[in-house]
Amino acid sequence: SISGEICPVVNTVTPRAFYWPFIVWIYYDFYKYSGIDERSYDAFDTYLKRQDYFFVLATMLNSNSDQTNLVGKQQTEQDIHDNPNGPYQFNPAYFKTRFGGMQYYNAGSLSMLFVIDYDPESDKTYSFPKLTKEGEQMALTFENVIKDTKYYKSYRRNDSYVPKDILLEYGKVINLGLKGFDESKDLLRHGLFETKRNSKLADCAAYIIYLYTKYGIKSLNRDDCRVLFYDHITPSGESVVINPELATIINEWEIVVGRQYFTSGLEMIWKYMLEQLTRPITMKTWFEDVLSYSDFSWDLEQKITDVILECNYDFKQRETMIRDAAKGKNTTSSVENGIKILLSVYNRFRIRTDLGDEKAFFSYGIDSQSISMDEVFDIVDEFKNKSIKEFILFVMQQWLVEQHYITAFEKMLQNRDGFYYEIIDGFYIKKHDFGMDFQGIRMIQLMQIMKDLDML
Repeated sequence: SISGEICPVVNTVTPRAFYWPFIVWIYYDFYKYSGIDERSYDAFDTYLKRQDYFFVLATMLNSNSDQTNLVGKQQTEQDIHDNPNGPYQFNPAYFKTRFGGMQYYNAGSLSMLFVIDYDPESDKTYSFPKLTKEGEQMALTFENVIKDTKYYKSYRRNDSYVPKDILLEYGKVINLGLKGFDESKDLLRHGLFETKRNSKLADCAAYIIYLYTKYGIKSLNRDDCRVLFYDHITPSGESVVINPELATIINEWEIVVGRQYFTSGLEMIWKYMLEQLTRPITMKTWFEDVLSYSDFSWDLEQKITDVILECNYDFKQRETMIRDAAKGKNTTSSVENGIKILLSVYNRFRIRTDLGDEKAFFSYGIDSQSISMDEVFDIVDEFKNKSIKEFILFVMQQWLVEQHYITAFEKMLQNRDGFYYEIIDGFYIKKHDFGMDFQGIRMIQLMQIMKDLDML
């Protein structure tokens, strides 16, 4: 939720800029095609998938093409293997879900108002989206680049087989990196970064440009993001100087990563708890087993105040504890290490004088029956003068077993079974083990999109 607010439109499954102009053009071409009886989502899905399939095919047939984050490769690759010389028939099975490789890009097209499904002036909701003037302009700039290809002129709108040489020509023009689509890139830069509604995305882009120009950060992965955004250290070990103009967005990403660490601390304990659930037992016995099979450097009768100040770790220390738990290494320390991670996040954020409106993110989770950071702060404060054991028991019962029940039950109402345990006559029975990993960070995809748009 926080990531979506501070980094709108671009998310962890929209890593390439190309798909936005492409889908907008497909809307445009779909509307002006008189051979379609009904303007509906089902008809559009079929039309879109034909265009997407032959784009993927044309890209893969050109051996030197940019295929990074190209979606729909698996079945298309098999089609090429089965028929290396062509011609090729549209294979609707190349992608099962609606909108093919663009299923996650449609929302961005709506957010940037290239297409709309609601007209605020007339208060009218459309059964199928309509292009705006900006959307039509985007579509025309895209079409101007591909309109001279034989695929565009003779094959895009019929069910005939497409010869290999036609796709080879098409693949040299249409491309994932948007090379040659300069006007489309101009319009997309404006839609993403130069409108008031996407001002937060522009802040994220400014943060990336700052890291790129001042510290030479030319690529990002999840590990890079955590050390940069939380510890403010570059992957090469250089300390990042906080630019005052970017302080708000820097603090917001620090909170996002802090929540990830809080989640990881809980996951470390949860994974170990499930590993001890080897037979049907009561909750009381389950917790006793977890504690008795764990190793602690702490005396569990000590108060939280006795150990909390020592819970401050650098990137390597934190990541080693989390990685060991994830890989099943030194697992008997998982409970203590998980608590250490939780307390380190408390130490980082509980008393901060440099945070302004960003503090609002500490309340996130209350409305969704999740655990807010404000709740974490209050509970740790409440337990400071209680024993470490009491705090661990609270975390296991309230933030893991009970919280998991709330979340998994909500999924059951959506016909998704997310339970890791069953409860029969008061006995807990494990259904399956738990694997932990960090959530994605949108700045990785944003950086790639900025490269596609010649912003870096």
